[in-house]
Amino acid sequence: MSVGYEASVLAGRNLRRFLRSPRLLGDAITFPLILLVLLLVMFGEVVGGATDEPYIARLAPGIVLFSVAYSCVGTAVGFHADVHGGFQGRLRTMPIARMSPLLGRIAGDVVKFVLVTVVTVAVGYLLGFRFEQGVAAAVGFLLVVLLFALIFLWLALVVALTARSAEAAASALNAPVTLLLLVSTCLVPLSAFPGWAQPVIRANPLSCAHAALVGLSSGGPVLVPVLQTLAWVLGATLLLGPLALRLSRR
Repeated sequence: MSVGYEASVLAGRNLRRFLRSPRLLGDAITFPLILLVLLLVMFGEVVGGATDEPYIARLAPGIVLFSVAYSCVGTAVGFHADVHGGFQGRLRTMPIARMSPLLGRIAGDVVKFVLVTVVTVAVGYLLGFRFEQGVAAAVGFLLVVLLFALIFLWLALVVALTARSAEAAASALNAPVTLLLLVSTCLVPLSAFPGWAQPVIRANPLSCAHAALVGLSSGGPVLVPVLQTLAWVLGATLLLGPLALRLSRR
């Protein structure tokens, strides 16, 4: 069997487990949507009134990115269960490529990220979010989201392979994901942060991807934020990808 076929079979298994788990669905979709509504109610008039754009135009892309990053917690927990629950061991006894389990996890999660993005954008549409740059920009919006997801996906795989328990894997990702959201431009514009902190906020991968998504949906710079996001993705892939493969071979 080819690596592609093996990975697709494992991706289907991972996706079915996600869709059949109310807890995983709730963690990946429900919590970010609740956060979207609450933040819009609490800060919509305050932040929106201080800028020339509706707050939902800033908030919806930010929550899309947070939804994807936050759902990688489920990736870490699920992969940890496979590694320490015996499933990974059973795969080692089969004549399949060593890369197939990792590729299957990534492929299944890409489909999950598409679902999470579509649901979040749909709710955002009900609250006033709009794509104002055309269909091609909307497709680019989704591609940037999937590119951004690779950063946290590689991180989740490494955490799953090194954590001692599923709870430890979840804890190792929850705090960084939440912190990155709070110190990004997803909730407030860059000018709202102190001058000394702005270079750090601007370099945040959430801020880079968020600027690209806002440009593709509401208008604004696109090329530079996309290149910055791509640099983060390449860095994470080159650093964490080989590490995840090496750890999975142990």
